[in-house]
Amino acid sequence: MDERLEIANAVSMMSFAAVVSTGSFSAAADALGYSKAAVSRQISQLEARIGLRLLERTTRSIALTPAGREIYSRCSRILDEVKEANDLLAGIQATPRGDLRVRAPVVASLFRITEMIPKFLEMYPQIKFHLDLTDSKIDLIKGDFDLAFWTGDTYDSSLDSVKLWEYDMVVAGAREYFAKAGVPRTPAEIKDHACIMETHLSRPGEWALSQEHVIQLQGVRLVSNSVRVTREALLAGMGIAFLPRFLIEQDLAAGRLEAVLNGHVTTKLPLYLVYAKGNYVLAKVKAFVDFMSQSLNEGEAVSEFCDEF
Repeated sequence: MDERLEIANAVSMMSFAAVVSTGSFSAAADALGYSKAAVSRQISQLEARIGLRLLERTTRSIALTPAGREIYSRCSRILDEVKEANDLLAGIQATPRGDLRVRAPVVASLFRITEMIPKFLEMYPQIKFHLDLTDSKIDLIKGDFDLAFWTGDTYDSSLDSVKLWEYDMVVAGAREYFAKAGVPRTPAEIKDHACIMETHLSRPGEWALSQEHVIQLQGVRLVSNSVRVTREALLAGMGIAFLPRFLIEQDLAAGRLEAVLNGHVTTKLPLYLVYAKGNYVLAKVKAFVDFMSQSLNEGEAVSEFCDEF
């Protein structure tokens, strides 16, 4: 088919879909920015090209013919695609605006992520921020979102990512626990200890203390997706855990918990922002990525225990 004819058909289909969705030629013309006569002419030309009547017209109403009902859903998709393209173009403009949908793990509050949002909104008053907290990593990469915070390694090739920060990790336990079970002196001795797993921070069944020491756990006593539960279990003397140092910094300083195997732990926990490929061109997405990167690089990253934890 000739390219000009394809374009003419697409324009005519948009006009047809607009007439059906708005209920009149006048309303469709207003929505599309055409004259009423131009819309009527485009639909007549479309009917002539395909040899079928799509609309039954009266002086007071319009109705779809059987052929019109068949083709309407396909034509409406073209109109929706054009609307989405216009939204995308609007999003690329210089001023960040509109709805910004961000997903994050519940633990995000402990990384001081939520504390930075008011400052961001003060800088960009035309943005409406939607924060969806979920404890499922699978949920973070599904559904309608602009960006998501991610801890640990990223694995979805359909997403781009920016590393915001890296957090020191530590193996720790209560002194009362070590008094009873002994202190592990080498990574291999972890197998002899009760272990507390936090599912956001490690792969199932293992602790990667370093590239050289990836420990397959044998004595897991508790598995939780909550760092609060993990800390409470540590303080109760249930075993040892592998988690970001800042989360228990005050407990370590106060002597409630003790870090072990320090010379063997070199792994750091990365914090990423992930987003669909190409979304960085959207002004609102670029603004948030740049804001978070700058804030954390200027020392806004958590460096001490959060009081509410």
